[in-house]
Amino acid sequence: EDRMVQVVTNLVSNAIKFCPENNGLITLAVYDKHDFVQVEVSDNGKGIAPNDFEIIFDKFYQSTNQNFKKPIGSGLGLAICKQIIEHHKGRIWATNNATGGACLSFTIPKKQQP
Repeated sequence: EDRMVQVVTNLVSNAIKFCPENNGLITLAVYDKHDFVQVEVSDNGKGIAPNDFEIIFDKFYQSTNQNFKKPIGSGLGLAICKQIIEHHKGRIWATNNATGGACLSFTIPKKQQP
Protein backbone atom coordinates (compact mmCIF):
# COMPACT_ATOMS: atom_id res chain seq x y z
CA GLU A 1 0.00 0.00 0.00
CA ASP A 2 2.78 2.44 0.93
CA ARG A 3 4.55 1.80 -2.38
CA MET A 4 1.40 2.56 -4.38
CA VAL A 5 1.04 5.82 -2.46
CA GLN A 6 4.69 6.56 -3.32
CA VAL A 7 4.03 5.94 -7.04
CA VAL A 8 0.98 8.21 -7.15
CA THR A 9 2.77 10.88 -5.11
CA ASN A 10 5.76 10.77 -7.50
CA LEU A 11 3.51 11.01 -10.56
CA VAL A 12 1.53 13.94 -9.15
CA SER A 13 4.74 15.72 -8.07
CA ASN A 14 6.13 15.23 -11.55
CA ALA A 15 2.96 16.64 -13.11
CA ILE A 16 3.15 19.70 -10.84
CA LYS A 17 6.69 20.39 -12.06
CA PHE A 18 5.58 20.51 -15.68
CA CYS A 19 2.29 22.40 -15.37
CA PRO A 20 2.06 26.10 -16.16
CA GLU A 21 2.41 28.12 -12.96
CA ASN A 22 -0.75 30.20 -13.39
CA ASN A 23 -3.22 27.76 -14.92
CA GLY A 24 -1.90 24.29 -14.20
CA LEU A 25 -4.39 21.44 -14.26
CA ILE A 26 -3.75 17.90 -13.02
CA THR A 27 -6.29 15.12 -13.36
CA LEU A 28 -6.21 11.73 -11.67
CA ALA A 29 -8.34 8.87 -12.95
CA VAL A 30 -8.70 5.27 -11.80
CA TYR A 31 -10.29 2.58 -13.98
CA ASP A 32 -11.44 -0.92 -13.14
CA LYS A 33 -10.22 -3.07 -16.04
CA HIS A 34 -11.51 -6.52 -15.00
CA ASP A 35 -8.28 -8.22 -13.81
CA PHE A 36 -6.30 -5.06 -13.17
CA VAL A 37 -6.58 -1.43 -12.11
CA GLN A 38 -5.37 1.42 -14.31
CA VAL A 39 -4.34 4.78 -12.85
CA GLU A 40 -3.71 7.89 -14.97
CA VAL A 41 -2.15 11.20 -13.94
CA SER A 42 -2.59 13.88 -16.62
CA ASP A 43 -1.38 17.46 -16.77
CA ASN A 44 -1.71 20.41 -19.13
CA GLY A 45 2.00 21.15 -19.53
CA LYS A 46 4.05 20.96 -22.74
CA GLY A 47 3.88 17.19 -22.96
CA ILE A 48 6.70 14.75 -23.60
CA ALA A 49 8.89 14.63 -26.69
CA PRO A 50 8.04 11.40 -28.58
CA ASN A 51 11.66 10.20 -28.36
CA ASP A 52 11.50 10.50 -24.56
CA PHE A 53 8.51 8.24 -23.86
CA GLU A 54 10.71 5.30 -22.79
CA ILE A 55 13.78 7.08 -21.43
CA ILE A 56 11.87 9.22 -18.93
CA PHE A 57 11.78 6.10 -16.75
CA ASP A 58 15.60 5.77 -16.77
CA LYS A 59 17.56 6.64 -13.63
CA PHE A 60 18.75 10.26 -13.47
CA TYR A 61 16.92 11.28 -16.66
CA GLN A 62 15.63 14.85 -16.57
CA SER A 63 13.66 16.33 -19.44
CA THR A 64 14.91 19.26 -21.46
CA ASN A 65 11.27 20.00 -22.47
CA GLN A 66 10.41 22.05 -19.41
CA ASN A 67 7.89 24.86 -19.07
CA PHE A 68 9.62 27.57 -17.07
CA LYS A 69 12.68 26.43 -15.20
CA LYS A 70 14.65 23.30 -14.47
CA PRO A 71 12.63 21.21 -12.04
CA ILE A 72 14.19 20.42 -8.71
CA GLY A 73 14.81 16.72 -8.37
CA SER A 74 17.25 13.90 -8.81
CA GLY A 75 15.79 12.25 -11.88
CA LEU A 76 14.91 9.17 -9.83
CA GLY A 77 11.16 9.57 -9.28
CA LEU A 78 9.91 7.92 -12.49
CA ALA A 79 12.62 5.24 -12.32
CA ILE A 80 11.45 4.37 -8.81
CA CYS A 81 7.83 4.30 -10.01
CA LYS A 82 8.75 1.90 -12.79
CA GLN A 83 10.61 -0.39 -10.41
CA ILE A 84 7.69 -0.49 -7.95
CA ILE A 85 5.06 -1.08 -10.63
CA GLU A 86 7.07 -3.81 -12.35
CA HIS A 87 7.73 -5.48 -8.99
CA HIS A 88 3.94 -5.68 -8.60
CA LYS A 89 3.66 -7.28 -12.09
CA GLY A 90 2.32 -4.09 -13.60
CA ARG A 91 3.25 -1.77 -16.43
CA ILE A 92 3.89 2.00 -16.57
CA TRP A 93 3.98 4.24 -19.64
CA ALA A 94 3.62 7.80 -20.86
CA THR A 95 1.59 9.42 -23.62
CA ASN A 96 0.66 12.92 -24.63
CA ASN A 97 -2.91 14.17 -24.31
CA ALA A 98 -4.69 15.20 -27.50
CA THR A 99 -5.42 18.58 -25.90
CA GLY A 100 -1.84 19.10 -24.69
CA GLY A 101 0.13 17.94 -21.71
CA ALA A 102 1.24 14.49 -20.68
CA CYS A 103 -0.47 11.45 -19.20
CA LEU A 104 1.47 8.94 -17.13
CA SER A 105 -0.40 5.69 -16.64
CA PHE A 106 0.15 2.43 -14.85
CA THR A 107 -1.66 -0.82 -14.39
CA ILE A 108 -1.37 -3.38 -11.63
CA PRO A 109 -3.18 -6.70 -11.34
CA LYS A 110 -5.94 -6.87 -8.75
CA LYS A 111 -4.58 -10.15 -7.44
CA GLN A 112 -0.90 -10.92 -7.12
CA GLN A 113 0.23 -14.34 -8.25
CA PRO A 114 2.39 -16.23 -5.71
